[in-house]
Amino acid sequence: MDIVLGILGECWEILVESAVYVLFGFFAAGVLKALIPTEVVARHLGQSSAGSVLKASLFGVPLPLCSCGVIPAAIGLRQQGASKGASAAFLVSVPETGVDSMAITWALLDPLMTLIRPLAAFVTATVTGLAINRLPDKTPHIN
Repeated sequence: MDIVLGILGECWEILVESAVYVLFGFFAAGVLKALIPTEVVARHLGQSSAGSVLKASLFGVPLPLCSCGVIPAAIGLRQQGASKGASAAFLVSVPETGVDSMAITWALLDPLMTLIRPLAAFVTATVTGLAINRLPDKTPHIN
């Protein structure tokens, strides 16, 4: 029983220590959501090119969406004309670097990891989007 109480006590300490950072992350996420309209993002992602993939990766890094919230956003972008590669890059970069998760990374890890995380998200999203762009456009029909 002492082990369980010890674990619960440590979890509470982590929660108390990181609460300020999480609240700041939610505040910053709301500010970013208000400042970056989705129409602007969709306008720049329409071509199936490396430039649209780079823009999608770059736009996705600071957006305050979670891994569940990014799916409807990416579907909306795709329906508005975003390319497959740009949509894939957006899907990869957004949940890796939500502002709230960046704040908790700062609190629980260190500033170096907080700087490396968005860079890694950008690189992996760009590689994914470029790979998706190289796939054929047509899918085979199964009868």
